[in-house]
Amino acid sequence: MAMTLERSQVGKREWLSDYITVTDAKEKPLLAMIKKGERVVNTLHRWQVDAYESPATGGIVDGADISDSDYENAAANRKEVSVYCQKSRRSAKVSEMAEDISRVAGASEGEFSRSIRKKLEELGRDIEATLCSDNDTVADDGSDAYKTRGLGQWIQNGAQALLPVDSAFRTPTASVNATAMASLTEALFKDVLKSVFEQRGRAQDLTLLCGTDLKKTITGFTQFASGTNQYASIKTYNQQAKERSIISNITVYEGDFNRVTIHPSLLLASGTSNAPTRRGYVLDMSMLELNWNKHPQVSRLPDLDGGPRAVVKAIYALTCKNPLGLGKFAATS
Repeated sequence: MAMTLERSQVGKREWLSDYITVTDAKEKPLLAMIKKGERVVNTLHRWQVDAYESPATGGIVDGADISDSDYENAAANRKEVSVYCQKSRRSAKVSEMAEDISRVAGASEGEFSRSIRKKLEELGRDIEATLCSDNDTVADDGSDAYKTRGLGQWIQNGAQALLPVDSAFRTPTASVNATAMASLTEALFKDVLKSVFEQRGRAQDLTLLCGTDLKKTITGFTQFASGTNQYASIKTYNQQAKERSIISNITVYEGDFNRVTIHPSLLLASGTSNAPTRRGYVLDMSMLELNWNKHPQVSRLPDLDGGPRAVVKAIYALTCKNPLGLGKFAATS
């Protein structure tokens, strides 16, 4: 008996759902928080830093006149800091037929518009990753492009390769901790905050951008285990007994010297082998500025009959007003 079978049907339509799913939803916390500074008007951005003299506790003999040797140079500690700006861009091109004829599920606005929207998001991630990177500043020489300096290079005690920060204003060694995650204790964590306080001299709200392993370690500071084996071990959590759920999360750490708001990030030390999940930046946000020459923008390029095309681009520099008051966790294991 003849019949039509599904497996041999001609003209079957495919079942293609009308959406495109991307699971990647990385946030850009530094871009969301950082102050937008003055506009970049030169590839080399410069500013000044200064420091007070140590307190004097000596007295003045009654009747003693001031002499030439007593006068002080109030600008003696003033130094200049500088950094280059950077251009970042992404691009998109769609063929004429792909744009004007095809109807793609999940791209009702058109393939080109969706491409632009996606590239703008990627550009934002590029900028966030650059600001949180270990990149040092670079001068354009026709082969290497201009680069701004990332937080990983701003927050260090050693001299940078190009346009180094004066030694008097580099981050103190006590404000940088590279202890392996398995050995990082709350006491060591507090030591970094203590060092940051000693530079600023006052309690303040700080921001910690941290990788996932560092975040887990900080949350572990609020827990302790008792017992000597897996059956006797009991983990204790700090929480209200009346709660019906177990909460194991620290978003604010309030210590002896600072109150630290914690923001996990997956865009720290990107593109390096320097353990991004273990990286952390202790930031006084008043010491940072993002200086734009061009905010992220779309520039349509001429269609030469191949189809619409465009670039999305930005020009910017990261200003670290004074690296003394910042801190870093940089474990590699």
